[in-house]
Amino acid sequence: MLRSLEPIDPMHDLAVIGAGPAGISAAREAGLQSISCVVLERGVVADTVYRYPLATVLFSTSNEVEIERGALPAERKPTREEVLAHYNNVARLENLNVRCGREVVGIVRTAGGFEIKTRTERYTSQTVLAALGGFGRVRKLGVPGESSGSVSYRLVDPRRYQTKRVLVVGGGNSAAEAALALSAAGAIVTICVRAASLDAEPAVGSTSATIKPWVREPLERAAAESLIRIHIATEVDRIDSGSVVIKNATDSFETVQCDHVFALIGADPDTSLLEQAGASIASDGRPVYNPHTNETTVGGLFVAGHLTRERHIKNAVESARNTVRLIAARLREGSVGYGRAQV
Repeated sequence: MLRSLEPIDPMHDLAVIGAGPAGISAAREAGLQSISCVVLERGVVADTVYRYPLATVLFSTSNEVEIERGALPAERKPTREEVLAHYNNVARLENLNVRCGREVVGIVRTAGGFEIKTRTERYTSQTVLAALGGFGRVRKLGVPGESSGSVSYRLVDPRRYQTKRVLVVGGGNSAAEAALALSAAGAIVTICVRAASLDAEPAVGSTSATIKPWVREPLERAAAESLIRIHIATEVDRIDSGSVVIKNATDSFETVQCDHVFALIGADPDTSLLEQAGASIASDGRPVYNPHTNETTVGGLFVAGHLTRERHIKNAVESARNTVRLIAARLREGSVGYGRAQV
């Protein structure tokens, strides 16, 4: 059915998939380079940030996340709401062609470029930049009793869990921050960490959680004050009604009473669109691409942001800009090709 639809717009020079920091930065640079661009986003602008708990203070300082220097408070780390407002302001004030609620379901290379399909529309573009983020596939516990009713994979509003018994599973910053936020909201919190230590430098032969010191330290203080109970070197064995059974390194079991579980054990990029388009995927689950151009093994199809191996927003934003400058130069030279890219 989608093939019978006429394209929504004339052919664009660039189609960006994803309106996160890298996608917005790419669209802004496209405007500066005077190339036509459309941004297709399945959720909202900065959807990953939007999914942070309400009033979250980011790990990063303002200069690490802002697209325009000086747009966010310089004297402190910005909040979720401030960062969302900043990204939305860039999109609105610079008239970026961002279309939210458009989930891309297919990228097809054609003789003249690419056909990009959403569930109800079709777009065409000479080039595509996939800025899909690195968290498209949430990791699940994979244990008996896991269901949508018993387990959540993100924390929205900690206040909903006041006085409730909550188990947080995970050894990263997100899990530790969630445990702290839930405790501050009045929940009775236990955190289950698979790693053998919370220390930044564990003993030889042991593993450590990946919690930043400025998050780990308040977590340890909360544990010392009996506000949060920490189980290290443990994992969830099964989820029962009103309780969770956890297993430790010696294969002994303990039952933890709880009303709800937050499984915050990470996520992986969803590369299905890239695979469908013919791009090669590396053994680490991320696309194969030229590190100098961010072009995949499909000529004219590029990647940006956390879909690459770039973990920091500041670098991801700058990398996206550089990629768009390269695309613009190729378009001006008439050298955009659709053979197998060199990586």
